[in-house]
Amino acid sequence: MNNKLPLIEIFLSALLLPKKYTFELLKLGFPLIITGMILVVYNHFFPNDAGNQMSLISDIIIEPLFILSLVIAIVGCHRIFLKYSTPEENNKLFRWTGNEIRYIGWWLLIGIVISLISIPVVLLVMPILTNSINDNSTLYPLLLFIGLPIFYVASRWSMVLPASAIDIKNKTLTWSWDMSKDNGWRLTLLISILPFFFDTIFEFLPHYDSIVYSLFVGMGWLIIGVIEIGLLSLSYEHLSKLKINDLEPDKMS
Repeated sequence: MNNKLPLIEIFLSALLLPKKYTFELLKLGFPLIITGMILVVYNHFFPNDAGNQMSLISDIIIEPLFILSLVIAIVGCHRIFLKYSTPEENNKLFRWTGNEIRYIGWWLLIGIVISLISIPVVLLVMPILTNSINDNSTLYPLLLFIGLPIFYVASRWSMVLPASAIDIKNKTLTWSWDMSKDNGWRLTLLISILPFFFDTIFEFLPHYDSIVYSLFVGMGWLIIGVIEIGLLSLSYEHLSKLKINDLEPDKMS
């Protein structure tokens, strides 16, 4: 049996997901879109500067609502793409499934561990990085060299995210690492190539201090985010078929 992720098939399928589930995604993402627009507009008129009392409203109210809406949307996307969403939750405007807390927990844990792993690497290359800061021809390959192994580790651990979104309990980072065995670099390529490509494009675009431009960039990253979740979900779906006996929902939980 071929146990390799079909890169082109998964990538092309993920690109079609926003069109395939347009209505479902718009309904799911409505709270995120609204809170995101409010956040962009509010921060434009009340920038988060020191001593700006009005920015506290953004910090205390708008940003937490945006983050909550973001996590709900991400979990909802996984459930839609993996066909785990129920008619009852699809009819809700605010889709709290209970899996969001576990998803945030794994998200934070991966982020913290990756940050700890990155510290010695960054300290090791800091002198080279400092000397190369004005030399893009050296700096860009160096950042790529540093980033790829970190992306690799994060990709190997990322399978716990869609699993937690669809209520597969008691899975660990070790389980995710084992599940992605022989597909680590393929996962890294699938998950990192799109944000890397578009981040490079946005870096070369002119920056405008306008609400319209900020909303345009935000919507662009929103679409990319949906495709990224699709890539993660489809990769999980393919790998789970290879280890279906290990991915049955736990009966005793």
